Amino acid sequence: MQDARLEALAPFLSEERKKKFDEAIAQRTRQLCLVLENVYQSRNASAVMRTCDGLGVQDVHLIEDINPWVYNRVVSKGTPSWLTIHRYQAAEQPISACIDRLKKLGFKIAVTSPHVDGFEPHKLPTDHPVALVMGTEFKGVSDEMMEAADYCVHIPMLGFSESLNISVAAGVIMHRILENIREKPRCEWEIPEEEAHQLRINWALKSVRKSAELLAHLGIHPETGEPLENK
Repeated sequence: MQDARLEALAPFLSEERKKKFDEAIAQRTRQLCLVLENVYQSRNASAVMRTCDGLGVQDVHLIEDINPWVYNRVVSKGTPSWLTIHRYQAAEQPISACIDRLKKLGFKIAVTSPHVDGFEPHKLPTDHPVALVMGTEFKGVSDEMMEAADYCVHIPMLGFSESLNISVAAGVIMHRILENIREKPRCEWEIPEEEAHQLRINWALKSVRKSAELLAHLGIHPETGEPLENK
């Protein structure tokens, strides 16, 4: 599979960077995604995104109708650049829009709550793709998201604390769910080649300085890869 953008940008990518693309994509999955619903502290959301990248979770859905996410490069270490971020800022009802999208994609929604009996992470069903929802630090997930949930998931707490920090909790839960997902044949959880190819293009665009200007100079549309009409 060839793409004019990737071919044009390839000479500007080091062999080490190309190898890193391949290594990361080989461990990426879309069988688990993360939903951050109005997380109050942007640094917490950024920390969770860093965890997603480290664990191989490609997609993060952001609901920001109350608390907007602000990019925190210090905490995230630039990892949002390697993730596919889904935002619902233009939707009249962001929570409903997110739920509808996840359902149409075939996800089962798993909300985190220390107050509701549910699955421990290692027992959560993974026969369908799972969307793990983390709510605001103060009140947890919304009533609307709770009503839409297929599962509840919690981490048993053995001390005096009622719950973990959101970034820690997300890491613990995702890691255990991913262990179950990756026990299946690779073909069931890996990213399809067509989508992987698009990720390589996106990552190349973000890795090469002034990539859009460079592609335009070469007569290639930066967003579509099609020839520019004026070239």
